[in-house]
Amino acid sequence: MELRIINGMSEVAGQGIYTVRGLRANGIKADMAVWRSNSFGYASDFDLKIGKNKFIYPWYFLKMLYFTLKAQERYNVLHSHYGYSLLPFNWDINRDRKKQMKIFAEFHGSELRGVFNDFEYKHFKVEDMGKNRFKQQDRLKRLISGCDGVILHDAELLPHLPPIDKPIYIVPLRIDVGKFVPSYSDEKQKKPIIVHAPSRRSGKGTEQILKELKKVHSEYELILVENKTQEEAFEIYKKADIIIDQISVGTYGVFAIEAMALGKPVITYISEDIRQTFPAELPIISAEFESLAKVVDELVNDGEKRRLIGIESRKYVEKYHDMIKVTEHLKEIYLGREIENNIFNLM
Repeated sequence: MELRIINGMSEVAGQGIYTVRGLRANGIKADMAVWRSNSFGYASDFDLKIGKNKFIYPWYFLKMLYFTLKAQERYNVLHSHYGYSLLPFNWDINRDRKKQMKIFAEFHGSELRGVFNDFEYKHFKVEDMGKNRFKQQDRLKRLISGCDGVILHDAELLPHLPPIDKPIYIVPLRIDVGKFVPSYSDEKQKKPIIVHAPSRRSGKGTEQILKELKKVHSEYELILVENKTQEEAFEIYKKADIIIDQISVGTYGVFAIEAMALGKPVITYISEDIRQTFPAELPIISAEFESLAKVVDELVNDGEKRRLIGIESRKYVEKYHDMIKVTEHLKEIYLGREIENNIFNLM
């Protein structure tokens, strides 16, 4: 079977375009389509430029319908991101099934948390969706019931899935590792630079993190990265000696992976139950609010430890999060040949 993959219709932290580029590197035809580009400027092959002007909604729908019909002729696999298929409200799912287009639904986080099941986190509160919860349930049920498999990044989202009879695959997040040149911490740095980059303060526990950092006894320089372009932000990340990502849902995301690819020691809360599902060599330093000051103090005062963790971090990303390696396994999933559900175990 010659695979022809369409990823869409929303981009989340580059996972769509990284998937496409990894597949292409493996000789597979793949494209990325979005209804509209996001503020982070990730590339796409097709941008339908669907706006929010209610007066021209019929025109928007015709554009989406035309693209959907063409996509169903051109591709035989839809890799859905963030709970969206090709048409709004996942209306195209039945049509896709009739045309024998395989569908794999990859969920990324906030589109699934709290939709079907209530789940309490230790350091994170799921937003109440109110009446929108039932609309979201209907939309996602349509996608899940019509898909050939569900893709998650790790075990964190498992409690949020409804009962399903489809295979669930744990597929590592992916980045273009070659874009990141490691810059390891200077062991002799007397005033290490700590970087924290909250895309959304409430989601990363930023206010409490800043409060706890005031308890650190050692000297350090703190840089809070907000309202920067990607290029400006990465120039700051390169200078960092320590990067604090988040204390929230108990797992790690794309920013932590990018920081590790740069050779930085990363502090992020990893819950004990989820940590057991990751490879044993995961180098992320887990901290909770009450332990953050102590963890930071130790890293600030131990330059050799910072450097060694940075080196291990780079190795970890190269092994588990390289888009080319990960998409080799995605190919097997699309073809129905993958018998291992946790891809971390194969890498």
